[in-house]
Amino acid sequence: MWTGVFPAVTTKFTEDDRLDHAEMERCFALQMEAGCDGIIVCGSLGEGPMLSHDEKIDVLKTAQKIAGNKPVLLTVNEPGTREAAAIARRAAKKGANGLMVVPSPIYHTNAEETVAA
Repeated sequence: MWTGVFPAVTTKFTEDDRLDHAEMERCFALQMEAGCDGIIVCGSLGEGPMLSHDEKIDVLKTAQKIAGNKPVLLTVNEPGTREAAAIARRAAKKGANGLMVVPSPIYHTNAEETVAA
């Protein structure tokens, strides 16, 4: 199990709405240089629900390149079980160290359903 600081980072885009890998590398490196213990990509602030699975894997690879031996987690926040399982499998195959699995943005939960004891 990991401990420490794992920021959920934003996903950067170019002016023409493409992933901006150079800017993500710069920003992710700042997090690592500041002493973060790992990084979480493609969460809500990272545009996760709006990214395609291919884009999520591209962001994961960019974070892995910068994080070195520190863990990189991919957020799973899909509208359905099939989609969630598919991106989780792809992330595992691409070497994600873990997943941050959160309820679908279309399903409203309460604390008893979403918080593990």
